[in-house]
Amino acid sequence: MTGITPQTGLSESWIRCSTSYNLDPAERWETRLLSQPELRFISNRTRLLIQHALPEMERLHTMVMALGFTVMLADANGVVLSRQTSRDDLTGCRRWGFQAGALWDEANAGTNSIGTCLQEKKPVMVLQSQHWRLCFRGLTGGIAAPLYNASGKLAGVLNICSFAGNDILPFAGLLMETMTTTARKIEERLFREFFPNETIITLGLATASSTPLVALNTDGHVQGATHASRERMHWPEGELEHLPALMNFLDSEDELSFRKAEVHVIRSALATTQGNVSAAARTLGISRSTLHRKIKMLNLMP
Repeated sequence: MTGITPQTGLSESWIRCSTSYNLDPAERWETRLLSQPELRFISNRTRLLIQHALPEMERLHTMVMALGFTVMLADANGVVLSRQTSRDDLTGCRRWGFQAGALWDEANAGTNSIGTCLQEKKPVMVLQSQHWRLCFRGLTGGIAAPLYNASGKLAGVLNICSFAGNDILPFAGLLMETMTTTARKIEERLFREFFPNETIITLGLATASSTPLVALNTDGHVQGATHASRERMHWPEGELEHLPALMNFLDSEDELSFRKAEVHVIRSALATTQGNVSAAARTLGISRSTLHRKIKMLNLMP
């Protein structure tokens, strides 16, 4: 495949490989494999992620296997936890390190779909000559999407990778959309499992690999939020019980809009702090300037 140019984000990865990691692209490199005890320890720690990802990985593999793709799940450190592949590809998978226990972090492997996705925290595609290490440029390439847990933290990566030599550029857009959709399904499985008794609402349309979901208790207080919700609402990582009630009453037949939710949260925070913008900003976990900007944008008065 010729004429490939790095997509947005890969140039930063190459800079990291050269300066931060000081990797020689021509250096011989072999995939590091964890020992069985190490892999068992990590697998136990990521048991829920593996459990909820497996059905979606199987479904995804049936869709991409004709193009020679292997589906892999890796943790937040780039360790492959699970794999779905065809019997005919087992030898190639062992050769290239497409197997459980293989470490594909960017600091060691250089630019690659798993490691670079973890660094960029967004879906990426890495094809042949876009890999930093020369030894990986024989790979067809890989596409990866980040996975987030019920607390909105980066939990791992969903990845498809191939060494079959097929030209996947004509299908790149479709494959990327399929990956992000599958990642969102895994995230939602994890989120609903973690909050089985709460009311789950959406704050709008999904973007990238995370869906803006929020879990509310019977009083309308936020118990949990996905990565996309936290980004949209400028909520911090960690527990969210300190937030004011998102809604005083929920009509199960009406979908909550992101704008209505944001207006309600800001008004509740301002009411709680008697109109003190600085105090309300601290309550919401955002800066004073951000809150001022939102008040102006939403035509709210403190």
